[in-house]
Amino acid sequence: MPAKRHPAVLTLDLGTSSVRAAAYDTRGRMLDATLSDFPYKVDTQSPGQVSSNPDALVALIGKAIDASIRVADRKHLEILAVGCSCYWHSLMGIDARGRPTTELLTWADTRSAMETRELRSSFDEHAYHATTGCFFHASFWPAKLRWLKATRGEAVRRTVRWISLGEYLYERLFGSHRVSVSMASGTGLLDVQQCTWDPTALSLAGISQELLSPLDDWDQPMSGLRPGFAQRWPGLRSIPWFLPVGDGAAANLGAQCVRPDWFCATIGTSGALRALMHRRAAAVPWGTWMYRLDRQRLLIGGALSEGGNVIRWITDGLGLKHKKQVEAQAARLDPDSHGLTILPFWAGERSPNWRGDARAVISGLSLSTDPAAIVRAAMESITYQFADIYDAMLRSVPRPRAVVATGGRLVHSTAWSQMLADVLNIQVVLSPEAEASSRGVAVLALNASGRFPRLWSETPSRGRSLRPRPRMHAVYQAARQRQAKLYALLLPPPGQPEHHPPIVATGSASKTTDLRTRAARH
Repeated sequence: MPAKRHPAVLTLDLGTSSVRAAAYDTRGRMLDATLSDFPYKVDTQSPGQVSSNPDALVALIGKAIDASIRVADRKHLEILAVGCSCYWHSLMGIDARGRPTTELLTWADTRSAMETRELRSSFDEHAYHATTGCFFHASFWPAKLRWLKATRGEAVRRTVRWISLGEYLYERLFGSHRVSVSMASGTGLLDVQQCTWDPTALSLAGISQELLSPLDDWDQPMSGLRPGFAQRWPGLRSIPWFLPVGDGAAANLGAQCVRPDWFCATIGTSGALRALMHRRAAAVPWGTWMYRLDRQRLLIGGALSEGGNVIRWITDGLGLKHKKQVEAQAARLDPDSHGLTILPFWAGERSPNWRGDARAVISGLSLSTDPAAIVRAAMESITYQFADIYDAMLRSVPRPRAVVATGGRLVHSTAWSQMLADVLNIQVVLSPEAEASSRGVAVLALNASGRFPRLWSETPSRGRSLRPRPRMHAVYQAARQRQAKLYALLLPPPGQPEHHPPIVATGSASKTTDLRTRAARH
């Protein structure tokens, strides 16, 4: 008698430093043995470059699926559907045969800095922001597409469609092309109020709507894998594969922050603060972005290019052998006791001012400064940027009950989570969900399949709760004002032309699969 098979969903989580696959049961719980995690390196051979080989990346995603499916079969799981989370803002071109005409550009690729300055000096950024929820910045498609046109003329002429990583994966799997409203909202080309491609933004980017995929909501799935993939994964051949959604929106769902009275904060490699709103349209406060989960739900918030990557840069750059010990020492230091003021823009500023020319500054160093003090000051400086985002969000979203902390750097650092509570002056609750984005698309797929009806009434699972300390908040407020004065001294007012283009890019430092071109390895 064959063993009873247990229903589950498979999730894909496509990040900028790793790809993951995992299965979840019908209660939205990860089946840990099925998690497969494949880190990879991005290509940073040129100043400002942060890109990947899209075919190599699709092959790596295939390996992640292989690994999860093998375990799922041993566990007698019946996969009902596939959900997919993908990082926002990726861009590549494909030709008439569906083959790449460019590398895959990530949000961190800043080679279009000059085009960003041209857009900012020639067009009304406030009007653009009110319509698209985005900014004139190298993360978004208008600047990237203008740069590609200026530097890759032949590739641009061969391109018949501009797409994201998730679209390319599904194009390879199904031979069809559609893009979710969620992924489209991160391009800077979508009217986030009307959920249509915006003619003005398309004009700024220098392309027509025909060069973009048709828009659809995530819950309109694809099915019917191409023969090679159907043979490779017969159990996935005819089930629904829901369209990729932005990883930030998925993380809010995974952390059970499904209403705006629960903000979701993430610090992993980089950082973000977000609130999900069940509204079709809303005003976009300056300093925040607005993306979408679908046509019924908006996501408002901000993102930082910095997080754990800065701590890693400091510990690696100083050649520290006992990194955990130094971080533990930093955690024990009193707030703002180090005499340092840091502008933490190792990869340029995103929220709230979106200054691609901003660069890291450490002020106040002396012979008595030790590595732990630098690490502590860096953590505090990044947290002050969260406070700027938080203040901007409160111009359109009521003060939340609490902030739910996700991401490895927050969940595994009580000191940083307490710092966040003190700086924002609000309770911070640690999320027990280890893979928020992955769980988010799992519960979306389950909900669409009729197996998780309570999704939109969930409240966050409670891990450790950290309350703000008024005395520490006052200390941090003074330090935050000192950081703001240094920023104003070294950078012109927001909206003015930037000083100069970025001179360096950040990439993954993991010892993992290398997705760079052959030439870049030598």
